[in-house]
Amino acid sequence: MQIHVVKPGETIITIANQYDVTPERLIIDNELPNPQNLVVGQSIVVLYPDKIHTVVEGDTLYKISETYGVTPTQILQNNPRIAATETLVPGQTIVISYKLDEPKLGNILINGYAYPFIDRTVLRKTLPFLSYLSIFTYGFTAEGALIPIDDEELIQIALTFQVTPIMMLAPMTGDGVFSNEVAHNMFTNPEVQNILINNILANIEAKKYTGLDIDFEFVLPQDKQLFIDFIQNVKNKLEPKGYIVMVALAPKTSGEQPGLLYAAHDYPAIGAIADRVLLMTYEWGYTFAHA
Repeated sequence: MQIHVVKPGETIITIANQYDVTPERLIIDNELPNPQNLVVGQSIVVLYPDKIHTVVEGDTLYKISETYGVTPTQILQNNPRIAATETLVPGQTIVISYKLDEPKLGNILINGYAYPFIDRTVLRKTLPFLSYLSIFTYGFTAEGALIPIDDEELIQIALTFQVTPIMMLAPMTGDGVFSNEVAHNMFTNPEVQNILINNILANIEAKKYTGLDIDFEFVLPQDKQLFIDFIQNVKNKLEPKGYIVMVALAPKTSGEQPGLLYAAHDYPAIGAIADRVLLMTYEWGYTFAHA
């Protein structure tokens, strides 16, 4: 794989000739909507296919994967457009494998967050690269009842792609804003806390989730131990049922980093309890566009 940075005067054809690949290959691999209008400074990924299959009548994803001894997920990773359209067309070329500059180092676990309103095409093109899909997000009331979300379609799509769906929980107001008051009231009321956890367990079982992602941001510093105790309480209820517990943590640069976002997130204590932790490095900077 190589990365080419577009220079003045270059076209998709001149770049393809430079690397001895076809313009069509560059357009497909980079998903270029306007290949005739490249922008100076734009990055173009150059991939070199190793094995290519041409689709014939009657081909299916599973039939092709068995023929070449690869998994359907590998084919979808190499051809995201198939995941997006969910169709195979006779005459269509599919990359079975790419030439590697060096051997792969191993496997990683990748989590992706998704709102229920996510564009389904984007979701399907991304799922082949994910291990977990965390669906944002359930809230809860002062009585411990869950505030539901429209998540069933996303769960089913994730399962179709053999991606593990993860339920998310966050203390939020009715306006969708994180509230440390909502969290504090639950932390300090054991009865409500246990009702909430029982409702979480019932929802996981009913919706076919595989675990819970606890996303509590801006927890009051004085609630640090109460937050840890809550995570342990969740783990004690979910682990015997075979469900995993994840915790989303602020991206700290030191154990004693000050600030409301960081103070109550105790890396060693939480890491010792949770099955997985997710560092929210996007807190260092991101772009959010309103519709």
